Amino acid sequence: MINPQQGFRLGGRLTTARVLVVEDVPELSRLLEMTFELDGRFESIGTASSGGAALDLAARQLPDAIVLDLGIDGVDGLGVLPILRRVVPEARIIVFTGHDDVQLRERALEAGASAWVLKGGDLSGLLDELSAVLPAESELS
Repeated sequence: MINPQQGFRLGGRLTTARVLVVEDVPELSRLLEMTFELDGRFESIGTASSGGAALDLAARQLPDAIVLDLGIDGVDGLGVLPILRRVVPEARIIVFTGHDDVQLRERALEAGASAWVLKGGDLSGLLDELSAVLPAESELS
């Protein structure tokens, strides 16, 4: 795990990673935002509770990473994932779900997810996966 003060190398600059949260449970969205703020390596640039809102925010905000729940309103996470991949091809997409289903996981990874994290555990697992899929300054220096 990298040092929280190190940040990430994105577009040639050392910065915090800009993360879009796509989650239909407002309390969990807020918890994720607070976790990112306390960690210091990540900045929440917005939350969406539906596939349509996620596409709109992603196109406007151009996040570095997207934390995507599968059970969102409207077009579900699995349906919106390949569209997000086209809208923001550089963004890393972390599926954050309560579904422990191997076939669903494989479908998500084939559709463009960078990683799969199960809900219900310590949020450090999500932070670790975000760190793993984003380029760290320590790996480039």
